Amino acid sequence: MIPLSRQQLALVTLVCAAAGVYGWAVFLSTFSHDGAIGPRYNGPGTDWMVFYAAARAFFDGNLALIFDGHRFTAHQNQMFAAWLSGQLPFHPWLYPPHFLLLALPFGLIPFASSYALFMGITGAALVATIWLQAPPDYRRWVQVGSLLLCPAASITVIAGQNAFLTAALLVGGFGLLRRRPILAGALLGVATFKPTLWLMVPVALIAARQWRALAGAAAIAGVLALASLAVFGVEMWRQWLEMALSPPADFYSHWLESGRSWGLSVYTCAWVLGASHGIATLAQALATLGAAASVYVAFRGTLAPDRQLAVLLAAAILAGPHVSSYDTLLLAIAASLLFCRALEEGAPLYEITLMLAVWLLPLFNPPRATPAGLMTPLLVALFIAIAMAGARVRSPASAAAAA
Repeated sequence: MIPLSRQQLALVTLVCAAAGVYGWAVFLSTFSHDGAIGPRYNGPGTDWMVFYAAARAFFDGNLALIFDGHRFTAHQNQMFAAWLSGQLPFHPWLYPPHFLLLALPFGLIPFASSYALFMGITGAALVATIWLQAPPDYRRWVQVGSLLLCPAASITVIAGQNAFLTAALLVGGFGLLRRRPILAGALLGVATFKPTLWLMVPVALIAARQWRALAGAAAIAGVLALASLAVFGVEMWRQWLEMALSPPADFYSHWLESGRSWGLSVYTCAWVLGASHGIATLAQALATLGAAASVYVAFRGTLAPDRQLAVLLAAAILAGPHVSSYDTLLLAIAASLLFCRALEEGAPLYEITLMLAVWLLPLFNPPRATPAGLMTPLLVALFIAIAMAGARVRSPASAAAAA
């Protein structure tokens, strides 16, 4: 196991820089062209349109609109006609009510301003979180640079998604776990607005015997739920639970076609390969159980905190019943954590290559459009395996440098 040579490090840097420039060029071109570079996005901030339109529906006294997927989609197409270059497909509200509670203040200002403000605040929060959690040396710059260049970051901004906020809460929460468990739990409790990526959090806390953090997470999640109940009423929670647990056939079929089938989860990969809904659901359940087992072992054992966090972030993607390209921001952060450790301790070139492949995953997804994306679950599983490999014997070069 030897550290990267200068030539190899330069090549990795060049690849990452090229991917970053490409991703942000796609973002800029989206304002004036329909897919002039890369995928055919029909406007920037199309997912933020869902959040903004829902907030406006509340202030307009028409909250019931957001759970009528077809009417809500038509409403967005009318509301943002001047912003879009084409009609949005089925574009429903999918989040638990307490996320709408967090989005409400942004509904008080114009759409473009709210979009820019949300992206700026959440992006800055994530950069600050990583900067504060990273060791105070070159690794800070590597991890922040990796974040800003990774394809998932530009995709998050193009979509107007909440991946920056989700990542900041997860990274910040687990970073504070040993020093400030109650505050850590509070941050993790806020992250419950993204339940598909939150599944592994209680597994990690239970494995680590972090009962105070678990209690803090439950308390904050409960406070947010009660606050949303007070603001929106019982009916919104009833409708959301019905949609999440047993959606109407018409709703699910439209969402599968326009949303879930364009993701990169195990379910989606199985579905693209021709599996029935039942078989794809079973495959996803097995992947979720495997991810949970990995997280439990990682947090119950003696892995270093950065490796534990890398396992948690990657397992969240593997376990999620619906994940999209912007969610792989978690994988990019995990890959940068392991890459920094590889620079310190040395790692086989094939492991470095795997880290880079995981970091670049959005460029080869979704599986429905790019068959190479069908390898995503396997790559994530292999990444978890190398993250769990534990501390390595340091190379002679790194040991000499430390001395």
